[in-house]
Amino acid sequence: MNKDDYSKAMNELKSSEDFNIRTARRMKDVRQRRDGSTMNLKKAAFVFAGAAVIITAGAFAIINSNLLQVGNNISDGNKNSITVPQVTLPNASTGIKAKMMPLFVYQGRVYLRYNTAIVTTDGYTVSEDDMRSLRGDYLGMTKSGINEFSGKEDYTEDFASNIGESEVYTVKGYDSKYRLMVYTKYEGGFGCEIYDSFGGLSLSSGADFFDLLNLRGNVASYEWEDLDSWNNGGSGKAQVAVDDTFNDFLDQLYDSAPVEGSLDWLIENTESDSQKFLYLQTKDHLVTTLRLLKDGFVYVPEVGFFQVDKESFDAFYTNLQ
Repeated sequence: MNKDDYSKAMNELKSSEDFNIRTARRMKDVRQRRDGSTMNLKKAAFVFAGAAVIITAGAFAIINSNLLQVGNNISDGNKNSITVPQVTLPNASTGIKAKMMPLFVYQGRVYLRYNTAIVTTDGYTVSEDDMRSLRGDYLGMTKSGINEFSGKEDYTEDFASNIGESEVYTVKGYDSKYRLMVYTKYEGGFGCEIYDSFGGLSLSSGADFFDLLNLRGNVASYEWEDLDSWNNGGSGKAQVAVDDTFNDFLDQLYDSAPVEGSLDWLIENTESDSQKFLYLQTKDHLVTTLRLLKDGFVYVPEVGFFQVDKESFDAFYTNLQ
């Protein structure tokens, strides 16, 4: 394996939950030139990541050289059940500088800004009405104190964070154990973001996760795009009304099986029609992203992969054109 090629490719990753597809294709090419090496890409990511980036795949986040790891899905002893790992807290003795995901601590849980956002009109601005319709009970104020050099003891105090001072609220209609809101008021406006904590969640079916997102009966509309569009900044997004084909797909998503997917799945399927992205807008004005792999899998960065009934998946997937 060519270590220099891997290192260069890792440094070109997007600072988000997914890979730039051109980088993925390059890394795929490198893998094909490994001459029998058994080192997989996840291991390579730990060894060779040199830039301050965030990488996520299969609920697996690297914060520059493994300072914060959400982890791969792991079995809890029941072959039909998968448990989402708790966030692995950084070790202050590493002394490695990192770009950390936005996070705060509450009641012993680490909440991350992840895959669900509030609808915006211009890509940035949340309406005050939408904010008020979602904002629940006030819980407290975050404070600074967590950084890339923090140790486990820094994560024991409620509202310790790396986001400065912001108000924390419950989110109406959602379990506060798994979802909270961060609200920041500033001169002339406010910021409002959703933070999630799914570590420790046991999954025996898709319903165990998607019920927490309140999707069934609550999706008002959705957009989709193919891999080329996603790689080019959403230039080819198309909005679609909810219909029977979508509802059947969503029902099957609730019945789907959580599986221990591999990072390789996301980088080995890089043809234009091999992946599609869904942006589900719920009636309470939240948007959740799902990533569909043509072979019948759905990926969400918080927890990983779900295998959907092939017939229903194919009917929906081919309808996206």
